[in-house]
Amino acid sequence: MRGAHNIRADTNETRIKFMHQATNGFYFSAEATQSHNESFFGDEDSRDGKEDGVTGVSQEIETRWQFPLGNGYSIAPGLTTVFTKTNTHYRPFIQGWKAFDNGINLAARYRYNTVNDAHSDRKLDSDEYTRRKSHQFDIWIAYNIGRFGMSWNPRFRYQDGVDQGTGRDTYWEHTLAFSYKMDDDWTPYIELGSLDKTYVDDHGTHKNEFVGRLGITKKL
Repeated sequence: MRGAHNIRADTNETRIKFMHQATNGFYFSAEATQSHNESFFGDEDSRDGKEDGVTGVSQEIETRWQFPLGNGYSIAPGLTTVFTKTNTHYRPFIQGWKAFDNGINLAARYRYNTVNDAHSDRKLDSDEYTRRKSHQFDIWIAYNIGRFGMSWNPRFRYQDGVDQGTGRDTYWEHTLAFSYKMDDDWTPYIELGSLDKTYVDDHGTHKNEFVGRLGITKKL
């Protein structure tokens, strides 16, 4: 379970996620994300754009199958599917891991993002729209020492000539995460993120958005 606050936009969201990792390498997760806009428990007024409660909801399902390769290496093909009120997103990916004996863990993923809408994303310097077919690359560098964990996740997304919400056809995102394992069941964590040029001010200028997230995981 996680709550998040976008600093420049002054909006909030929550996420509830269920995950299962089988001993044979099969992984499954299902999550629901709620957009709360200005306040987590605010009222909604369809005739007043400044009165926004819970207005956006999406559901996400991810499956993958992880295969060990020996010497701390493993690889997994997978698929993430996101359902929104307007369309469905399909995101097949391939991910690899390397675990070191000193507590450092590395992971890298390539993901192809598309959607079942032929006119989902705007072309740069044009009023025309096209289908999303973006390429996304993620790296995770994680380190665990005792009960403490930390990680850094740089992300890059690209689609030639198509706006990535930044006013450009590229997008960068950086996330720092810190966690503390209280016991075998409970692990609270905090995330700090920088989202590349996704906030647009009143003058139409793209600026970096910054997000803070606070969550906790419970092992069943």
